[in-house]
Amino acid sequence: MFKKLAFVLCLLASSAASAYQDSFIALCYHDVKDSWDDDPTTVSVDVLLSHLSWIKTHNFHPVSIQDIVDARNGDKPLPENAVLLTFDDGYSSFYSRIYPALKSFHYPAVYGLVTSWMEIQQGQMVKYGSQLKPREDFISWPQVQEMVDSGLIEMASHTDDLHHGIISNPQNSSEPAATSRGYNPDTKSYESDNAFRARIDADLQKSADTLFQHLGKRPRALIWPYGSFSHETIGIARDNGFSVTMSLQDGMNNLYDLIAVKRHLITDNKTLADFAYTLTHFNESEPVRVAHVDLDYVYDKDPLQLDRNLDKLLDRMLSLHINTVYLQAYADPDGNGNADALYFPNRHLPMRSDLFNRVAWQLKTRARVNVFAWLPVLAFAVDAPDDWWVHELKDGKTMRSKNSYQRLSPFHHEAREFITEIYEDLAKNAHFYGVLFHDDAMLTDFEDMSPAALSHTKGLKPEEQMAVKVSALTDFTLHLAEKVRHYRPEIKTARNLYANVALNPASSAWLSQSLPNFLQSYDYVAVMAMPQMENAEKPSEWLTELINKIALHPQGLKKTVFELQAVDWKTRQPIPDEEVASQMELLQRHNALNFGYYPDNFLLNQPSLTMLKTMMSLETHPYGN
Repeated sequence: MFKKLAFVLCLLASSAASAYQDSFIALCYHDVKDSWDDDPTTVSVDVLLSHLSWIKTHNFHPVSIQDIVDARNGDKPLPENAVLLTFDDGYSSFYSRIYPALKSFHYPAVYGLVTSWMEIQQGQMVKYGSQLKPREDFISWPQVQEMVDSGLIEMASHTDDLHHGIISNPQNSSEPAATSRGYNPDTKSYESDNAFRARIDADLQKSADTLFQHLGKRPRALIWPYGSFSHETIGIARDNGFSVTMSLQDGMNNLYDLIAVKRHLITDNKTLADFAYTLTHFNESEPVRVAHVDLDYVYDKDPLQLDRNLDKLLDRMLSLHINTVYLQAYADPDGNGNADALYFPNRHLPMRSDLFNRVAWQLKTRARVNVFAWLPVLAFAVDAPDDWWVHELKDGKTMRSKNSYQRLSPFHHEAREFITEIYEDLAKNAHFYGVLFHDDAMLTDFEDMSPAALSHTKGLKPEEQMAVKVSALTDFTLHLAEKVRHYRPEIKTARNLYANVALNPASSAWLSQSLPNFLQSYDYVAVMAMPQMENAEKPSEWLTELINKIALHPQGLKKTVFELQAVDWKTRQPIPDEEVASQMELLQRHNALNFGYYPDNFLLNQPSLTMLKTMMSLETHPYGN
């Protein structure tokens, strides 16, 4: 906290902030009240005015959508430190409190209207999500027209009637209507792809038509409810004339990508110090703190026991105050690392339970963590032809590999399609933040000798074969990520790395993994920093060497998540809290700020919540120090 306050004081003493060429920041506000009432999406008038004043006095410049389009077209450049101000939901406070302030500063803004709410008569109620609010809480069409005529305010669609949740799984979870396949409890079936697309298309068309009817101009901007969108829905938006859409992802925007503008959501009556820090730290992120969770621990045949297990997990993650969970999306009851079944509807493997979507959504909304779907890349238990599988050279003969996981070959076209469709089904049926590619994505120096692989590697030198295998595994995971992004465009990627690959570059040939390749290809590298598993005689020295080796690489420590070991798999006993705590302390002392542990046994409180909160909670260590 002292670090943050010191920065802000220095900043306020300066008359200007750094400029970003060809880029802009977008901010998202909702309701503004005379005094704050603890509603997390509102701010008070005084706080809003302090934000607008700070923008004016610190060389930030509000711009309109037209300013951004003109800059993209080369007509005139954006000013330095450009800011796009946006306001969602159509509250009447925009006209009575916000619009006068914007006029006094002469600041342009974008205003998102839910058109079905606008059409409700005065004196009636508006269904706002799960709440009912008086129609008088929302703006009128004459007020909208007045603000449009001012030239300062551009009206955007916030959809016609997608600003709510729909039932999206058998457990009745309510998830964003714009990106969720509805689940029908009566028929026990999900909305078809065609029905989903028709529903979204009809809504966006109706919203655009309503705005045209009242304002005489079709909207070009669409604000996604809850910031939730997909490439699928973006395509539908384009077909309905929307050239700009907006999400709620944090980050800088560039002029040439307006189809999903990132907006920082202003919440909790953000203080001026926090506001200043936010506007000057858009390219920075907090340390990643991870609990790696087996969904097999949550699952139970008894629905009541399953609910109790889930409540324990959610309570623990909320209390822990971390920001990330790696959540198993496949079933592995025998613990051999192969996916015997999946926890989501899919085309190819048995579904043990339709559970992943429910748990991921609950972790996001109740425990407030980012959920990565943890899934194998190649190790799926399927009755497939022999030539689909990874083969090895053993005793001078080529045979299906019995080494480690039973893996499908990343070189075989049909095997790749099979796996790709599993990832597509995951993305279509669940909301999540990222994908963790399992450590099964490896090939030894005696693999892959399958016919499909030999067509790529036969006749090459050993080092050339290794390069081909490294690239094949990485390219396939990136292909899977792109397929997931069709439904979940903002996902991050992480991939498990064996520690020896970082410690000894020669081991790249033994595992077909490469630390420089991973750092370049993924958002995060989840290195298995597990000295006990590696039989290290001196665990602390081993871990220190691992940190130092990774630190030699550009962005090595910034992009690496160190996964510690919470169980000794040789003895099947928990590793003592004191040992785990010592390793977490060592990581932080050496500036390895992204770390976590596996597994989290929330049922038995192992590792203990008390120790974890002390050593890794972001409430305790907000900056990792």
